[in-house]
Amino acid sequence: MYYSHRSLSKNSLLIILFTLFFILGCERPAPAGRIRIRNDIQDSTYNVINVSGGGAGFRLKPGETALMPRGTTTMYWSRAYKDYTRSYTVECPRLDPSKSGITVKMIDVHLNRIAGGCVTTAASK
Repeated sequence: MYYSHRSLSKNSLLIILFTLFFILGCERPAPAGRIRIRNDIQDSTYNVINVSGGGAGFRLKPGETALMPRGTTTMYWSRAYKDYTRSYTVECPRLDPSKSGITVKMIDVHLNRIAGGCVTTAASK
C-alpha cells in the first residue's frame, strides 16, 4: 500500500490534535467524598479567585484546581475586579466518603448551578 508523505503528516496532525483535545478536555473526577474546586475563568484580566473553607484557603489562577479538606460544607469564594470584589458563600451537604466527589467551578457558583446538592447562599453585587 502506498502512503504519501503529505497524507501521513495530515493524519499525524489529526491524531495529535485529537489526543490533546481529549487530554485537556477531560478532567479527572474528584476523589470520593471530596470537593475539588476549579478556576475556569478565561478572561485575560481579573481572573484569580480565592476560595476558603474547612480550615484551608486557596488562591487559584485560571486552570488551577485544589481539593477542599474532607468534611467541608461551607466555602467562601471571591473574585476581585478593578473597583470591587464579588463574594459568594456556598453551602454543601456533607459528602458521603463512599460516593464520588464533585467539582465546583467559578461559573457554577456564579450561576448557582452546583453539583452534589451545593447551593450559592449569598452573593455580593
